[in-house]
Amino acid sequence: MQYSDFPNYFQASDNASIKAQKYYLNIMRIDLISMIIASALAIYNYQLTQSKLVVYIISGLLLLLSLTLTIILKSKKYEDVWYQGRALAESCKTLTWRFVCCSEYFETSLNLVEAKRRFVERIKELSDEFKELSIAMNSRTLNLPIITDKMIEIRAYNLEKRKDYYIQNRIEDQKKWYADKAEYNSEKYNLWFWCVITSQAISLISIVFLIVNPGFNWNFVGLLTTISASALSWLQLKQHQELKQAYTTATQELNFIATLTDQLTTDNSFSKFVLDSENAVSREHTLWLAQRRK
Repeated sequence: MQYSDFPNYFQASDNASIKAQKYYLNIMRIDLISMIIASALAIYNYQLTQSKLVVYIISGLLLLLSLTLTIILKSKKYEDVWYQGRALAESCKTLTWRFVCCSEYFETSLNLVEAKRRFVERIKELSDEFKELSIAMNSRTLNLPIITDKMIEIRAYNLEKRKDYYIQNRIEDQKKWYADKAEYNSEKYNLWFWCVITSQAISLISIVFLIVNPGFNWNFVGLLTTISASALSWLQLKQHQELKQAYTTATQELNFIATLTDQLTTDNSFSKFVLDSENAVSREHTLWLAQRRK
């Protein structure tokens, strides 16, 4: 399914989440970089009063910028919008796949009118759970259809066609996404981990050098420790290691589920298969959300 084939609430909440995530991470980047620059200005022991004054003023402005950005993060609640937006988007996506595949609560025994009524009812319940998110969602996107033509089209497929469509466009697509993300997060974790180790090691060498040469005017210890602390903060924020483990587990679970496709010969067996698959995806998201809330 294409992005526009999903319900309006999925598109609106997903867009709100992506936008809030972008703002949040960009502000955090600027915040950390400003502190690193402020510490970099103090690496040389200036002798002239005028030089010291310039450095103090610039450092003060950078620290003021950092404080301002921290207050903005607190007041705008970008992090909450990010988390809630993804929670609503993933819930809508799972519900959509269950609807189009005639899974639990939307079985083939229901006529289309009743299935649509149940779907709209569940979407409304989900939106009511995230009322605070409505402020961040685009009103134009919310005016799009709750049930799209593509959703109706797929639901009308026969069992074999529905099964093939779900396996290719949901199971295989999700497996690839998880595998790619697991590899990406593994690489990023190693990168930032070595950045922390390297900066700490060089700072140790620097302090030993200053002990041997106490009259030296250059002191890189503050800069290096700030870089190390910033890298640790970014590593904790992005949680690359935790995400790598969660995505790897989800990939393995979907792999096990995918091996059962040959046994899907009835509507009931396929309905249970879709439910199990969506529960596996939901577990990954629940774990992600729990880790973010720590």
